[in-house]
Amino acid sequence: MAIRKINIIDAKWPFLSSIKILSIGVLQLSLLGKILQAEAFNFLAVVIAGLLIIDTLADRGFSNKVIRYSLLSDDTLSVIYWGNVLMGLLIFSAFFISGIVADHLFNQPEITMMLEMAAVIFIIIPQGQHYRAILQREKQYSDIAFCEISSVFVGLIITLLTVWSTPSVLCALWGYLAMISVRMLAYCCYGRVWFQPEYQFNLKTFFQVCIRNVPR
Repeated sequence: MAIRKINIIDAKWPFLSSIKILSIGVLQLSLLGKILQAEAFNFLAVVIAGLLIIDTLADRGFSNKVIRYSLLSDDTLSVIYWGNVLMGLLIFSAFFISGIVADHLFNQPEITMMLEMAAVIFIIIPQGQHYRAILQREKQYSDIAFCEISSVFVGLIITLLTVWSTPSVLCALWGYLAMISVRMLAYCCYGRVWFQPEYQFNLKTFFQVCIRNVPR
């Protein structure tokens, strides 16, 4: 009976957090639609859709699945952690260089700023997602729900503040950066109870773990 009660509580929190996050997202778009002009709002919708795709792909990343469903030692988890951080740095470099190239080719400062801000996303996300996968493995759904709701709320506040001060499409990126930063810090805070990365990394081991866990 106690186990059933725990399962109900664990299932309730993710459901409620999804409803709250969706409600906050709808509220955010409604407020932005009243503040921004139609052309800027349409561009903003495209940017938000891109950010949601990035967030979804990060959550469904291969290493996250390995962490959730495989029994891994702390050494292996550390290798995966630093491997994800390294991959994030590589993507960051690609986006940042793309921003510099775009600036020289098109002379569009706003697009350059967007690419450079988007690059920072890939430094922040891997750390938070690693701990999120560990919390999912340990079935700490209440902690996950709290991290998600609090980060989305902070992102909404930052987005509205930036729109109020300087209305532009970049407000969505500022809000998103604030959201993933708070989310990463919260996940690290809760997740470090279960795992703390050791300062070791082996590229060969990282690829071996990936290959060994490829679905056949």
